[in-house]
Parts: sequence; C-alpha cells; structure tokens
Amino acid sequence: MSGSGGGGGGVPDTPVIGCADLVIDTQVSSPKPGVISTLKVGDFLDVETRIQGGTVVVVLVRNGQMAGGLASPQLHRLRQCIESGTQYRAEVKSIKAGQVRVRVEAI
Repeated sequence: MSGSGGGGGGVPDTPVIGCADLVIDTQVSSPKPGVISTLKVGDFLDVETRIQGGTVVVVLVRNGQMAGGLASPQLHRLRQCIESGTQYRAEVKSIKAGQVRVRVEAI
C-alpha cells in the first residue's frame, strides 16, 4: 500500500537558526567589477537590504558602493534577521577570476 504519509502538522523538520548564529558561506552574485577589483581576501563588506524592482534584496556594500548581491537558501532568514535589527558583515574568503566567495556572520 502506498500513500503520502499524511499527518502534516506543519512543523518544520529543521529548527530555525537564531539570528546571532546564522552563518552563510556563498558566492557574490552579480558582482560589480569596479568594486570587486578593489577587494582582497580578509576584507569586510557591509550586508544591507535594499529595494530593487519592488523586491527586498540583500546586497554587499563597500565604502557606500554596492559590490554585488547574495544568493543562498538561507537568504529569507537573513532578511528576517536584518529586518529585526541584527547586523551582519561579509568577510572575503577567496577571489578567483572575478568570482568572490564570502562568509556572512552577525557582528
């Protein structure tokens, strides 16, 4: 007999990560060459939300200039945490041929 297993209580299988414990390792999406070319491993970028095209997006900023965006399965949680007042920064972990990997952590 096959079935769907039913019984959904709507409780997620994974616990919600606390804002202070949220860490995201990811690649910078849509990197801006003029800003990316100034970065070196170990540099820090500000993590901010901005509205683009009516959608709230998470971006990386250096000295007031947007370096690029973030793409991650945990992006929704990151946005929630930023909106609730937690501040984050992104440390540059690697740079290869214009592709930048960062680690985002709470300050």
